[in-house]
Amino acid sequence: METTDQAMESKYYRKLNGDTVLVVGMLALLVGAEGFVIYKVLSETWKISSGFFYLYVIFMGLIVSIEAIGCLRVRESIKNHMFEYKYYD
Repeated sequence: METTDQAMESKYYRKLNGDTVLVVGMLALLVGAEGFVIYKVLSETWKISSGFFYLYVIFMGLIVSIEAIGCLRVRESIKNHMFEYKYYD
């Protein structure tokens, strides 16, 4: 019986690693898209926005931080409940 539990646990942790890759990919996609938008805005309005460039840096830092915290919480939630709800069955 113990080998079955080990096999199930191994399967769950393998699939959790797969979900972790998806969460990191989602975060990278979000940051890339937002970085592109900020780049386009700054490149088109550089003469106007160069005086308060630091606000864009702070804004981008806050967005990335909030999204990273959210993605980490999603992963932790999956990890905490994967056996309880038989998430990967």
